[in-house]
Amino acid sequence: MAQRLYREDPLTPEEREEFEVDLIAFCDRELDRLGEIEGLRVLYAGGASPLWLEGLSQRIGAEGSLTALEADGERLAVARASLREMDLDAPVQFVQGDVFEPPFGADAFDLVYSAGLFHELDVRERPAEDALAALVGVVRPGGRVATSDFVDSTAAAQIEDEELSRELARASSGAILYGIGPPERLVALHERVLSGVRSISSPPFAIRHLDKIVLSEKDHSEGLRIPHQARRELRRRREDSREQVRREGYTRPTTIYVEGIVPGG
Repeated sequence: MAQRLYREDPLTPEEREEFEVDLIAFCDRELDRLGEIEGLRVLYAGGASPLWLEGLSQRIGAEGSLTALEADGERLAVARASLREMDLDAPVQFVQGDVFEPPFGADAFDLVYSAGLFHELDVRERPAEDALAALVGVVRPGGRVATSDFVDSTAAAQIEDEELSRELARASSGAILYGIGPPERLVALHERVLSGVRSISSPPFAIRHLDKIVLSEKDHSEGLRIPHQARRELRRRREDSREQVRREGYTRPTTIYVEGIVPGG
């Protein structure tokens, strides 16, 4: 049997390579929705994934600029270290900050893009519209704001996983995540603050061996202060979900791409 890349890795080297090939293909599919972005000033909002940043950098090129805005300092540090040795077309500036209050002036960017931001957004104190409006505020008039995220058009194991994460966050910290909902919700959100809104739905993108990675993950409720009854119910649902993954694999949701124009251009 082929050896694992490291002791905790559930995948063989061949499986790991196939897994990463599929991740890159999924990323490329979503970024291709942006069209021509060479030379633009781009903000990647609410994330610091090296995969997405590398893909954006390749498309922006040396004449443009790329900034990553992420609230979690540890994620920023990991991304910075991962990209340090890469010869990127557009070097990445890393900024720690909140998408509800992005630390940039007006007209700072030509394009703001996010991938998976909204379904993980904590909206207990401020609605998702406030975050989108804040991002719109740092784009020049006539520039674009674009979002890729999952929607619930297709039943999928990942939707149940995300709902469990949503309930775990609420039980442990009181966070209320925006979650995965119907495509119309995201489109309407953008229409409230942008003009010329358009959207494209894409079918679920299968990623090989993702089921093995999911099944190897530890129970994230361990060590958290959660009421006993809530912990038991979340564990029961988690086990039911994992059993379904063992039988059917780890199915993925539909993805929607939504973009609009910042008024005033």
